[in-house]
Amino acid sequence: MRTTRHVIASASAAFAVILGACAAKADDQMLSNFLVAPGKYVLYNCQQLNLAARENQKRIAELEALMAKSGNGFINAMAYQPEYLQLRGELADMQREGADKKCKTAPGEKPRPVQGAVIR
Repeated sequence: MRTTRHVIASASAAFAVILGACAAKADDQMLSNFLVAPGKYVLYNCQQLNLAARENQKRIAELEALMAKSGNGFINAMAYQPEYLQLRGELADMQREGADKKCKTAPGEKPRPVQGAVIR
């Protein structure tokens, strides 16, 4: 009886790992949108969106460096990919919110100089 439970638990764990690896290979944009709470950035103004987007992009760059360093797709899918997809989804949500609020620069973009001035 006890061995049967161990076998079932092991099989379930293996199935979850395989399913996670397969999900990591699915459409990243769809998964990114699934992992983000809708309307999370509704109350942010343009300046707050830009600040949040910059912090988000820093973490995305850190995760990309960690994934490149590990070089192991399985480890990346299990350890880094969920957070990476969530951050990408949040960045897309920030950009949509910035477009809705008609911000002069999209969140995550660097302000561009115009005749010596910086548009924000």
